[in-house]
Amino acid sequence: MPRAKKSFVGNSPLAFVAIPLALSAATAAILFAFVYSLASPYLPMLRWFVANTTIAEPKDLLEQANSAISGATGDSDVQETIPMSSITFPILGDRYADITISGTTVDAPVYYGDSMKILNQGVGTYVGSVGTGIPGQGKTILMAGHNNTFFNDLQHVAAGATVTVTTHYGVYTYEVTDTKILDYQDSTAYDFTRQDENLVLYTCYPFDALGFTPNRFFVYAKYISGPVIDRTC
Repeated sequence: MPRAKKSFVGNSPLAFVAIPLALSAATAAILFAFVYSLASPYLPMLRWFVANTTIAEPKDLLEQANSAISGATGDSDVQETIPMSSITFPILGDRYADITISGTTVDAPVYYGDSMKILNQGVGTYVGSVGTGIPGQGKTILMAGHNNTFFNDLQHVAAGATVTVTTHYGVYTYEVTDTKILDYQDSTAYDFTRQDENLVLYTCYPFDALGFTPNRFFVYAKYISGPVIDRTC
């Protein structure tokens, strides 16, 4: 009686792996050919877009402004207004201001955004909510700085101190009204629904701590002067 021939699968256990892999490869090749045939008419357009699109590099808007920066009007009854179209709105990474606080040694560049890279360079501006903005927009302005560098001397801030934020489109002053030590998850630390301009500065606490700490030191200041940005023009 002749012996039955053993199949490839029976002869080689590797076939249980090789056959599914081969089928998967064939399926992938068919799908690639199908997708490529659909996308090929658009490839020239995609190549043109990539070749002609550049990633915007962060700029130093304050340095570029030079003498264009103006101070307060000097008349408390007159509020200067500037059209939104007349200013260069900062993008992430742009340095657009400097900040100083009377009675302290705080004197630092201010950037748009608050990534770790930015906070290693200076003070960062939070941009993650429609309720936050930059000076002149009439919103809550939330700025952060490292406790062991740029915002270390916040510990010496006193009520009544003047915070001066010199932007590339105008000079803004705020008066410190309060300071608080709160947990970093405390939702009462700031209010992004406020309809008036207010400045909130914060840093990690204690001031000599290294690495993550659960507490933050907050400084609250009210708007005193500076041009109002007119968003309608």
